[in-house]
Amino acid sequence: MRRLAFASLALLLSTAGCGAPPPAPAPVPKEAAPPPGPAPAPTKAPPSTSDPVAAREAREAERKTFDFQLANLDRQIAGRTKIAEDNGKSGIAFGAVASLYLARARLSGSYDDYAKAEEFVDRAFSLSPRGNGPFMVRARLNYTLHRLDRVDEDYAKASQLPTRDPQTLFQRELFRANLEFQRGQYEEAKRDLDQALTRKQMLSAQASLALYHWKAGEFDQAEALYRKAIDEYRDDPTEPLAWLHLQLGLMDLERGRYDEALAHYREAEALIRGYWLIEEHIAEILTLQDKTAEAEALYRSIIDRTDNPEFMDALGELLEAAGKAEEAQQWYAKAAERYESQLARFPEAAYGHALEHFLAHGDDPARALEMAERNHALRPNVDAKRFLAEAQLAAGKPADALATIEAALATPMRSADLHATAAAIYAANGDETKAQAQREAAMAINPKVELE
Repeated sequence: MRRLAFASLALLLSTAGCGAPPPAPAPVPKEAAPPPGPAPAPTKAPPSTSDPVAAREAREAERKTFDFQLANLDRQIAGRTKIAEDNGKSGIAFGAVASLYLARARLSGSYDDYAKAEEFVDRAFSLSPRGNGPFMVRARLNYTLHRLDRVDEDYAKASQLPTRDPQTLFQRELFRANLEFQRGQYEEAKRDLDQALTRKQMLSAQASLALYHWKAGEFDQAEALYRKAIDEYRDDPTEPLAWLHLQLGLMDLERGRYDEALAHYREAEALIRGYWLIEEHIAEILTLQDKTAEAEALYRSIIDRTDNPEFMDALGELLEAAGKAEEAQQWYAKAAERYESQLARFPEAAYGHALEHFLAHGDDPARALEMAERNHALRPNVDAKRFLAEAQLAAGKPADALATIEAALATPMRSADLHATAAAIYAANGDETKAQAQREAAMAINPKVELE
């Protein structure tokens, strides 16, 4: 299992890079709202029936599918792209298309969608007057791709634009708070998250503050915020609601509560059938519950749909544990090829899972360390520090790893993963007393955590 089979390695890297919980669903910006028109048609017609109740239930079931919700986004993209192309001179119009591709990328997980978002952002700026353009859209794109070194100038320019719109002010404040969180500026992030939630009780702010509490080991506060967001959600797309249930499951997973985690995942699955993101977490739990045949079938299906190397690694680990070493190595090799492609295309976004792969299955710890250093330079949060410490230890630099992990422990963030990493590093540095204290701290959060 990719989070637990690597002992103090993969288990300890799960949120340092792209393995972090996806960002909270955000509403489509006003300028990117779909053009007026009839409601999107289902991806396929519901069964013909004279029973209106059955027909309504069939439509509702169709609405709660990944394909349907992706098709709705595609309709919006097609409509906005036509408007932008027909006009041909509006940077705002092309920026609106970029926003929609960002929304699609969040759902699809495809680097192709990020590339399209970047293409339309570039076109928007090429058409905008000097000193103008969709600065906030580009800032969000670079934030999502972990290119935080490119964010500040655009965010500053966007923030200087005069507005009295409460929604715009709220989005700016929340963006700043999330940026601070990613940079490990936790005191500032907590202050601004509280302020954003005071301004507007919206899902995105509730989820961001919940994530802060979760990563600080304050699970009760996090769960209360996620459940409040669930209770208050009223929009049509079911994916954001499914995402909230997924977060509750991930918190249970981090505490070793596998049955409870699976129950949350099943709730999420019922809200958006066929969504690879939820299914891969179900496969993860099935593996932990020794339901390996079900997990293997699900992983193979997800790989067919996504070509995602993370799941190739997960399948390889499952097969290796079952004694199928030759096929496992084939999947590791395929994953390596895909990671190389991702690193060439969007390196900052790929560092997290690529590092996890190369530490676990590669033979070049120096290269893994270089990736970890670059990732940490961009986003010096506690997860990136943990990532870096693991890479330093693997590269034979236990003293460097000790300095890095103690910097992570000096933050308010707490997790079983962090304490397990610290235990391994203290042990490698000959401090068994501190190593044992960290093992006990890890077990207190997750009794099932694997320790060296």
